[in-house]
Amino acid sequence: MSDNKNYEDFYDKYLHHHQLEHEKNQKRIRIGLKVNIFVPLVFLIISFITDGSKLIFLILWIVSLFGISGYLVFIEFTDYKAQERLNEYGKIQAQPESLIGDIAAEAEALVLDKVNTIDDKLEEEQKRIEEEIRERLDTLKKLKDKKNQTKEEDTKEEE
Repeated sequence: MSDNKNYEDFYDKYLHHHQLEHEKNQKRIRIGLKVNIFVPLVFLIISFITDGSKLIFLILWIVSLFGISGYLVFIEFTDYKAQERLNEYGKIQAQPESLIGDIAAEAEALVLDKVNTIDDKLEEEQKRIEEEIRERLDTLKKLKDKKNQTKEEDTKEEE
């Protein structure tokens, strides 16, 4: 009985440890995203302030982006693997929760919604313009017919 209790305590501590790691990873991802914006901005500002070679700052900027992106991928991967291990023990949800993926999916859905709205507005505007063109063409045809009719009448009067 005491072994069983020890295993349960160990198991609970193990799950608690992984939950804390998951929360730390979420914070690390937020910090990494902020750094991903801040560091390239610093390189950009320094490159314009100094009279040094812009190529060096461009290379530093690119290397920093790759480094930070690699860090973010590593954190996401380790968190995903930890959640998969917990899933094997049957203590968490069926699908591991991604740290970045949900935000990307929400952003994609939002962008698609906006694109569809813009497409609908463009189609409506296109139909309105086509209708206006048709009306103007009809008006021009009527004017042309009227002009031709007056010309015919004038030629008949001259004869």
